[in-house]
Amino acid sequence: MKKAGKIFLLIIIIITGILRLGYLMEPVARNNNQLIDLRIKSGSTSSQIGEKLYNYGLIKSKFLFNLLLMIKGIDDKLQAGFYQLKPSYNLKEVIAILVEGRVATFKVTIPEGYTVEEIAERLATKTPYSMEDFLKIAGSDFAKPYLLAKNSGQKYAVEGFLYPDTYIIPKDYTPDRIFKVILDEFEEKWWERLKLETEDSEYSPYEIMTIASLIEKEAKLEEEKPLIAAVIYNRLEKGMLLQLDASIQYVLPERKERILYRDLEVDSLYNTYRFPGLPPGPVCSPGDSSIEAALNPADVDYLFYFALPDGSHKFSKTYREHLLLQRELRSNNE
Repeated sequence: MKKAGKIFLLIIIIITGILRLGYLMEPVARNNNQLIDLRIKSGSTSSQIGEKLYNYGLIKSKFLFNLLLMIKGIDDKLQAGFYQLKPSYNLKEVIAILVEGRVATFKVTIPEGYTVEEIAERLATKTPYSMEDFLKIAGSDFAKPYLLAKNSGQKYAVEGFLYPDTYIIPKDYTPDRIFKVILDEFEEKWWERLKLETEDSEYSPYEIMTIASLIEKEAKLEEEKPLIAAVIYNRLEKGMLLQLDASIQYVLPERKERILYRDLEVDSLYNTYRFPGLPPGPVCSPGDSSIEAALNPADVDYLFYFALPDGSHKFSKTYREHLLLQRELRSNNE
């Protein structure tokens, strides 16, 4: 073959190789945006990962995948985790996602006043785990300083400390790791301040959170939270029963619009109509304003209150005044 022919053939081979390389770099299916679940186990080699990507229809060439990793010197940089990849991603995009560890996540919001059971139910809709899986973990011991003071009669170890906020959590997190993320948020936001502000107090941080949870459930208006906090503290100091509906609601099979007299007989330490002092633990996850109110109650002598139809409350210092206000309300509505 003449020299010119050899050069021409070489050019053809190079062009073909470049075109082939370009083809192998392209997405497997450019218009397919279906999310494909892919779990990379810890300790997986780049060859094993390439094999899995190819078998799942996410790359066109295992060889090129490993060659690019080797050329870039990142064959040991791929991160384990749960990913959701699309066949419309090209090879560079797939490699970037795995190197950067852009694992699949879910978004969940925990509202103020939610109980552990309500939180577990919501998390179960976002993860492969059941509500029961979360509740089993919620009742176990966590190595958290603010949970060490919990009482034996408490329903769930983490009740009150699953901080209300919006979270972005990796999809491969197990229930205990998910709870740890949420508990860590509470720890960062409140734990040091609670310790500091209760150093000279007769109430522990754990008891403050119990009080805050009661305030969260009892108060409908933000401005009334310090007043309700004052009533709780005043009754505790006088040795009076707290008689709070929020504590009764916590142990009822389902929440009621109105507590009935027979509900007040429930045999539970959470029944503050029968048992003195605070309930064994928090009854929900309180928000910031409820914790603030528990730390800074209003300076008033109120011992009683009752709810009005609009969600506000009437406060009074004596039982006689309490009854007069209720009678006055009834007469005005007749």
